[in-house]
Amino acid sequence: MSKLLQKRRLLQERTFYSSEPIAYLLIEKFRLSPLPFGLVSIAISTGLALLTAWVSDTLWSKPQQVGLLQSLIPWIALIFFNPILLGYYLWSFQAINNLIQELKISNVIETDNPEEIDLIALNPYYQRWRRFIALGSAISFSIFVFYTRFGLDKTWSGSGLLPNLVTTVGTFVIAYMGTVLVLNLITNIWVLHHILGKKKLNVNPLHPDRCGGLRSLSHYSLKTAYLAAVFGIWVGAVEYQFITQGSWRENWFVHFIIPLYIVLSITCFFGPLFAAHNGMEKAKVEFLHQIARQFQAAYSEIHICLTEDSETLKQRTEKIQQLRTLYTMTDEFPVWPFDVQTFRRYLVTVPTPLIPPLIGLLQKFLVK
Repeated sequence: MSKLLQKRRLLQERTFYSSEPIAYLLIEKFRLSPLPFGLVSIAISTGLALLTAWVSDTLWSKPQQVGLLQSLIPWIALIFFNPILLGYYLWSFQAINNLIQELKISNVIETDNPEEIDLIALNPYYQRWRRFIALGSAISFSIFVFYTRFGLDKTWSGSGLLPNLVTTVGTFVIAYMGTVLVLNLITNIWVLHHILGKKKLNVNPLHPDRCGGLRSLSHYSLKTAYLAAVFGIWVGAVEYQFITQGSWRENWFVHFIIPLYIVLSITCFFGPLFAAHNGMEKAKVEFLHQIARQFQAAYSEIHICLTEDSETLKQRTEKIQQLRTLYTMTDEFPVWPFDVQTFRRYLVTVPTPLIPPLIGLLQKFLVK
């Protein structure tokens, strides 16, 4: 009894975001949700960039120098990419909690102890190595940005030491939160596989959501795919910058980010779905085995009743036909927790971020 009370107390004290100090500060202390946090980041980062450009006299372009107000890439980062990534940073902590609660409410998961699900989901978030990876990634990306900016003379961040330093500091923050976000998404996939893959599922094949009652999981996967597309758009913008400025050969290693994006997109969408796919397929196969056993038993009884009256034989034959019909219906049950419309939306998002590099290559070709 004391162990049960201890587990309940632990669950009350722990939340997903309390494992990350910055997320805890933003959510618990400042009461920020993803959208307001993204909007606040636009105001702060834009103000800081304008102040830096004013102090360093780089607001407007000069010979051999691109001003902030005439440089496109920084504004894409400040107004589009960074706010979305920061908003998703907070969303990743709240999304898995909402998803698990919706799965418990829908009664899709069979379990004798609902608190066990919460413990499985929370424990991976409290691993210390997560912070070390996030810090290491942020430092590495910052060093990379600091040194590569000096070779880009057609963007504001490469117009002077102070803009470069401010860009590097911003990269550190974005890379840290971005790495935590990626770790959260990977952890969420692991959690879903341990919950949905090892528990018996009560799949409702005729559920109106056409996902067996798992529409919440389908929506979660699609949102993570949208996040991967945002990352892809930023990758495409960076690629476009390198291609149009003629430095894509010197920084050839940047091109490996494109296949990384494709792998990330597939993982974001199908990773969580695979967990439910295994459980749905297992439940379907179990139903089919039950029908097959009843069919075999009924078919064996017919051989015994061949000498009986025609009415009895007719009843047993009808039962076999009903079992065959039931088997065909069960064999058509869905084994993936998404519908055609969701999958179509995903397919549209995948190639979109690759458009900017193609435009850059086309421009280079036309110039030649």
